[in-house]
Amino acid sequence: MPCKVFTSAMVVAMGFSLTFCSGDRKDSPSPVAFEEVRNHLFLRGNLDHFYEKLESLEKSGKFQYPEDNGRSLRVIFFGDSVIWGDCLTVRLKRRFQERFGDGGRGLLRFVDWAPTRLMDHQNLTRGGFQKYKIPFESFDVPPFPNLGFTGFSHRPAGSSSTAIHEPAARTPMSDVTRYRNYRNRHPELPAIPDTEPPPNARYGTEGESWKRVRIIMRAGDSDRATARLTYRMEDGSKDTMARDVQFQNSCQSVEFQIPASRRIEMSFQGRPYVDALAVETDQGLSFSSVVMRGLHQAWLLGIPEKQFACGYQEFAPDLVIFQFGINESQTLHYSVQGFSAELYERQLRTLYTRIQKALPNTSILILGPWDRFLKQGGYYQPYDAHARVREIQKRVAFDMGLAYFDGYQLLGGPDGLKKAVRTGLIQADYTHVTYPGGHFMADALFQQLIDDYTEWRN
Repeated sequence: MPCKVFTSAMVVAMGFSLTFCSGDRKDSPSPVAFEEVRNHLFLRGNLDHFYEKLESLEKSGKFQYPEDNGRSLRVIFFGDSVIWGDCLTVRLKRRFQERFGDGGRGLLRFVDWAPTRLMDHQNLTRGGFQKYKIPFESFDVPPFPNLGFTGFSHRPAGSSSTAIHEPAARTPMSDVTRYRNYRNRHPELPAIPDTEPPPNARYGTEGESWKRVRIIMRAGDSDRATARLTYRMEDGSKDTMARDVQFQNSCQSVEFQIPASRRIEMSFQGRPYVDALAVETDQGLSFSSVVMRGLHQAWLLGIPEKQFACGYQEFAPDLVIFQFGINESQTLHYSVQGFSAELYERQLRTLYTRIQKALPNTSILILGPWDRFLKQGGYYQPYDAHARVREIQKRVAFDMGLAYFDGYQLLGGPDGLKKAVRTGLIQADYTHVTYPGGHFMADALFQQLIDDYTEWRN
């Protein structure tokens, strides 16, 4: 298994020198023991599937994926409060789309609230939908029959309930601007340069017009429902399309292909459960972010398995990224309701097995947690449970052939965490990233993926 030094300018600025390992393009890596990769920054895992699709996208010359009727490649990123307010994920979206084209904003919220709002997007919906989500403190993982594959679902209150969305210019972030001004006086800090518009972008850094609207629904009050879409085209004119659905499976998807449009209005009859509403172009890469604030990743196991698999198969993501660990480690630290390291590991293996069973050719990447301190005895201090969670995640990734990017190795353990707090990349709670910190993490992850993709391709 070849290894090399990771030399991102941002990581060098933080004073780190790291190693990652990957397999050859055509041959599987030689078997190794987990101990040999325990301290590696990066494991490629099953990213070959995703890299093959990226290569097809680039070879097309128009940033169109030719193997599936020109649809966008799909990346979906699940995370806990570390990605609050799109603080890490919006940067990763911009970097992917800067390189591979704007495929759309992906999965949308019906009703926004601060921790789950999407940047670079305008949600004009003002109520009218009942939201279903995983409850806090679901430690025994009860069944969640109302939820879709992302851990959320919505139902319209009535036929007049309308979800309204528009592309938007890139959201300005004042604390990133402050960080850049501060860095002018402290050039030793990592740089956070602006990203460029996506290739072939007609609207610069404002989102491209949407050409596909995809919804995934389940039966509500009856086994029939109607989805009605009104769209406003680039010339300002409007048109409406409707699709009648008779539910036969655990979920049903409907896709509207529309002229390039700058606004959509979505309403429903029959009060179905709507598990997904996604907007895409016909090119590039669409990026979805799903914030599960305060929750355990494995609580997704409460979604009925058939329902879970149906949603994944209908949405068909090409890469699924998971970032979790802070809530699990705190629960483990306090031994809440018998939660143990052994139970956590079993839950993770079961969850990833479900995804692999539903979508065997979808790549899975785990963004492992950086260090975290809890306030103990009046001081913020590291705690053993967080290290246990990190090791479990990495060992599961290694055993199951999943990709892994180690946030602990990136920051450099406890000393790196302290430095990141001092430099404004991590908040004073020694847990959550700031917006500059989210940009730093996203840039490091993206550069790692691009370096590995380039090596795989060559």
